[in-house]
This record gives sequence, C-alpha cells and structure tokens, in this order.
Amino acid sequence: MIHSRTRNALGALALLALAPSATLADARPDTLADSTWTDRWTLKNGLEVTARHIPQGNAVAVTAAYRVGRDHDPPDQSGLASLLAEVLLTAPAGDIPERSREEMSELRPRGWNLQVNARSSLMSELVPPARFPGLLRQVATRMRGVIVTDSLMARSLRLVIRDLGERYFGSPELTLMNQVRDLAAGVSDETLMRRAGGRGTQQMTAHEVADRLRRLYVPANAVLSVAGNLEGVDLHQLVSSLFEDIPGGTPLHQPPPVPLRAGARTITRPGLDQPLGIVGVLAPALDDSLHPNFYLNALFIGRFCEQRWGKAPPPLPGRFRYPVLADPTIVQIFPPARPNETDADQLGVVLQDAIEALAVAVIDPKVFEELRVNNVWILGGPMTPPFRAHIREHSGTLNTLASTLALRALWGSDEFWTRYRERFLAPGVSGGDIWADHFQAPDQLVRLLLTPVKR
Repeated sequence: MIHSRTRNALGALALLALAPSATLADARPDTLADSTWTDRWTLKNGLEVTARHIPQGNAVAVTAAYRVGRDHDPPDQSGLASLLAEVLLTAPAGDIPERSREEMSELRPRGWNLQVNARSSLMSELVPPARFPGLLRQVATRMRGVIVTDSLMARSLRLVIRDLGERYFGSPELTLMNQVRDLAAGVSDETLMRRAGGRGTQQMTAHEVADRLRRLYVPANAVLSVAGNLEGVDLHQLVSSLFEDIPGGTPLHQPPPVPLRAGARTITRPGLDQPLGIVGVLAPALDDSLHPNFYLNALFIGRFCEQRWGKAPPPLPGRFRYPVLADPTIVQIFPPARPNETDADQLGVVLQDAIEALAVAVIDPKVFEELRVNNVWILGGPMTPPFRAHIREHSGTLNTLASTLALRALWGSDEFWTRYRERFLAPGVSGGDIWADHFQAPDQLVRLLLTPVKR
C-alpha cells in the first residue's frame, strides 16, 4: 500500500544483502559534492544503519526495511509477507497503541508508506526534524516486538486480501506491473487466482503471526534508514541507545532468485475501453559487472520510447518504468497498442521497431551524461541542485530517498556500490545500440496485453 502523499513521487522515481559494511568504530560520515553527507555502519546485533543528511530540509524520513518479501511466501500462503508487514506497522507495541491506516494519515501528516517487494518489506514514516528522536524511539519499540490480537489480525487480513485483489485484478496498471513478473516466473492462471485470494494466509492465527514476527523481523534481517535534516543530531549515539540492546536474532536464509523467462499472454479484461500492454525486458543480475551499463542504456531507451510514442494513456504510469532497487530483474515498457489488438506478441514488435529507429538516430553524447548526473543519487552519488532543493520541501521525494537508502543497503555493501557507480559513470558509453539486440530479442521479452471484452 502506498500512502497518497508518497504515491506520485514513488511512481515517478520508482527505483530498489550481502556483506555488512564497516563497524560502528570505523564509520565516518562522507560529505558529497552536493553538501549532503552519508553514513553507514552496523550495530553489534547485526542491524545495518544508513543515513543521508539533507541540510535545511523540512522533514526526516525513517525506513525500517527487512529481508522478507513476496518471494519468501510459502506456495500455499500468498500474501503472508504483506500480512506480516501490515501487522508490524499497525500493532500495539510497548506504550504505543494500535493504529489503523486511517489513523496513520493523522499521525503522520508528512507521509508514510508500506511497501512489500519480491525480496524485502519497507515501513516508512516522516516527521518534522524536532519529532525525529520520538519517531526513532517508536521504530525501535516496534522492532523489539508487537502485540498481535485477534481483532488486529481480522482487520489486517481484510486489508491484505483487498490489496491482493487490487494488485492482480483491480486497476489495469497494477495488473500489468505485477503480472508481468508472474508471467516471466511461469506462474499459471490457476496459481494467480489462488494468490489473489490469499488462500492459506487467511487461516493464519494471531499466535502464528506473532511467532513469525519474532523470528524474522529482527535486527539481523534489517536495515534502518534515515534521510533528512539531521542537523545537531548525534545519530550514532541516538541509534545505539535505542537499538543496540535489541536481540539480534538469526539471519534469514535467502531463497535463490526466481528464474525468469520470456513469454506472452493476452487477458480479456472487463471495464477497459482500449487495449493496454506491457513488455518486460529481462535484465542481467544486479551484481553482474555489465548491469551498470545496462541500467544506463535502459534509462536511455526508455527516454527515447517516451519521445517516440508520446504520452501513455491513463491509467498507465508512463512509457517506461524500472524500479532498479525494488526489483532489478525486469524493465517495464508500455508500448502503444492498436485499438483492436488481441495479440500480445505485437507489443514486442512495436518495441523492436522503436529500437530499430533508435539505431539510425543521431544521438547527442550529452544525453548520456545528463542521465548519469540525474540518476547517480539513486546509487549513492550526489544530487543535482534542483533535485536537492526539491527534496528539502517535498516529503514524498524524501521518503523515496529513505527507501532507496534502505534498498541499496539490502543489496550490497558500500564497496559494492562504489564499484557500481564507477562503472555507471565511466565514459565511453556512446549509444543505445549497445543493448539494442537485448531489447529486441524475443527470448528476453515478456509481453502482456489486456484487451476489452468484445461487444
């Protein structure tokens, strides 16, 4: 679920654990060229902490991220990770009362967000700088453990089942964005129906949920991310005093990545007045040395497609989407579909035509430099002055930054991301043709088409 105050920023900037980084004793803030500083360290209980200070900002965003996501759901318990995250965010804990989603909007007028991805779950809250220490204490209290009641379970289950239905069979854009990965993973229509209904998860008891939270949502499986105006805050001391004595727990064994393959599917969808489609382009692994180059070219190809095809029809989010940190496995492109289109394969043909046009286009090298400069902050680099000014005032974008910090830490160490940035910024990338064959190859494309009911 994405709160309305953060939906637009997260949609526009959609982005997404290996070795722990430096110890607390070794950690030092790193001041970047944009006057912000970053810091990252690991507590004795295994909790990784990452922060970015935004001078003169009007808010602070705190994200608690856990290495538990939808890929961890047992086959017969779809929606379990979403249920656990919902309970953890809203259950009573210590002296903190239970809170509903509606109450969250009143408690956190600057914004909040609950995001469950394939391999992680993130809970974010934003407050003015003066209220940051109090918010951090509440996050620590929840990490120590929450109280799971039958009434809370009933409400959480209703919300999760509703969200599952919306994800798979609700608004068309969510259907496309979610089902394209399921199609690539070989999920059958029958399995999709089971997932949408949350079968199995509905039978979970309060005791079973509490037990899973105690075992999985622990510092050894978590990253604490802080972004915003931290002027005058001794962050190391504050975090240590609140979190370091929480029992670390046992790190969760991560399942192997879900193998993705090319495929095509056409789905008749009531309520549509025109066909809508998506092409998923399978990506190399994030830790592949070629991925930084792939990411840069994906941004370039997405920009070219936006310019060639024009604005996407509602309710599509645009022509291009690549949440590189939330799910780096698949690029999402939304080609135009003919009014009476019924063949999902034709979406791939439209993309192939665009790549062929790109191959003969005259490319200004400055475009690549612009893409590097505008997107390197996602990878831990400096922000442009306009973006830094925007993030000081816009809570939704600040929340995106906090989530990005957390997801980046879940994927790899500072050393990993330093190498990644060096490859992303390396000169010599001269055109989208480097990955043209990849974006055109049928064995790299996942095509999904929604068509209206025939009249």
